[in-house]
Amino acid sequence: MMGIIQCWLLLLGLFSVWVQADGAKDNLARKGTATQSTIFNDLLAHRAIDGGKDISMNSASCAATFPEARPWWRLDLKADYRVSIVVVTYREDCCPDNRKDFEVRFGSSLLDNGNTNPSCAAISSDLVANSVTYSCSDRMGQHVNVLISGFFKVLLLCEVEVYESDFLTQSFLKIAFDSTADLTDPSVKDNVLKKLKSALALRGITNVTLSWSQTPEKAVIQNQHENG
Repeated sequence: MMGIIQCWLLLLGLFSVWVQADGAKDNLARKGTATQSTIFNDLLAHRAIDGGKDISMNSASCAATFPEARPWWRLDLKADYRVSIVVVTYREDCCPDNRKDFEVRFGSSLLDNGNTNPSCAAISSDLVANSVTYSCSDRMGQHVNVLISGFFKVLLLCEVEVYESDFLTQSFLKIAFDSTADLTDPSVKDNVLKKLKSALALRGITNVTLSWSQTPEKAVIQNQHENG
């Protein structure tokens, strides 16, 4: 008898899955006060915590600085909180190249206007809402800073939301899938996450944020069958 070996090329990916807790959670930013390094026209710091998410060019619900070196925006929560995530919504028409230099920092220090507090890590982005979600690792603190590194930069924010540690729970999902796509391409990787999110929604799993925790690796799966 001859054996037939069938091979499949699979991609093994490790995802980080953040699930939003049931029930509405308070946006702590609405309780705080905001300030920023400079003020462009009347685009004051508090406009980024007014609850409005209009990201259009003519929006009066955004804050902006003048072009300057390392502009910053700071939120004072008025008390210490254990913060899980910060969601930052940017304006759609301005300065997309600046976003790669954005930093979110959270802690209790006001040294250098709060810009030396520990960083929060970007865990996902929503291209439709023009927002990025940052994880602050359940740290205690009072001040949230958003800043841009570099010279002659404009900091333009339409909304900043801050949520406590029970807002999200994190788990990891390892999945194998058949694909010929080039997952070294960031746009292709984003598309895979969108499809996975849609598949989870069909199974009743909603309010989730997905991100890659490990670059997909190729694996060959073999099955052997006998003829005869």
